[in-house]
Amino acid sequence: MCVYSVSLPDGIRQFNQQQFCLLVLDLSLVVSDAGQEELLRSFRRAHPVPIIVMCNNMNDSNVVRLLSAGADQVLDVQGPDELLAAYTHTLINRYTLLANLEREQNRRTNLYIGDFEIDIMRRRVFVKGKQIDLSSKEYELFLFFAQNPEQVLSEEQIYEGVWNSDKDFHSSISKPIHRLRQKIEPDQRNPSYIRAIRGAGYQFVPSPIISCDI
Repeated sequence: MCVYSVSLPDGIRQFNQQQFCLLVLDLSLVVSDAGQEELLRSFRRAHPVPIIVMCNNMNDSNVVRLLSAGADQVLDVQGPDELLAAYTHTLINRYTLLANLEREQNRRTNLYIGDFEIDIMRRRVFVKGKQIDLSSKEYELFLFFAQNPEQVLSEEQIYEGVWNSDKDFHSSISKPIHRLRQKIEPDQRNPSYIRAIRGAGYQFVPSPIISCDI
């Protein structure tokens, strides 16, 4: 754990430029209540890390005011160092645990299917680990295929699932599928992921079997 003790201007600059897991903010030198609250809210808006506020007025109304402005804990600037250290370790451990849980939750929102990974929250698609650049509608079209793997989908089903419209779909499906194939297929002349099924529609095969003659 790294601890920084800096002036207020340097602290604001570093807080905006670097990543921290805790902020100890000494407000004893900030005279006005409005100035204390604005400074505290500025740090709170910048990053969601725990904030311990040190002040020289520990009456109930002042503590409530600072907690309402964004502090996680308010301590007496003249208080024992052991108390500050205890709160510091407690809040860092809690923040680290919650951050790890959030990362795990984000990982679970990724959809892994065959050769593809879909980051649903960020609307990104990777094929064999390489990110492919899809437009918004191409992403929605690919996601619809990925949510219905191996199924033969008619043009009408695809159009209703992606465009959700009563517009005539027959002239609208082939072009977006062609553009999507250009970005994900290793061989556009012989598509292996999005296959056309004559007279029926299209089938998405996330893990195509590549045959070879021996």
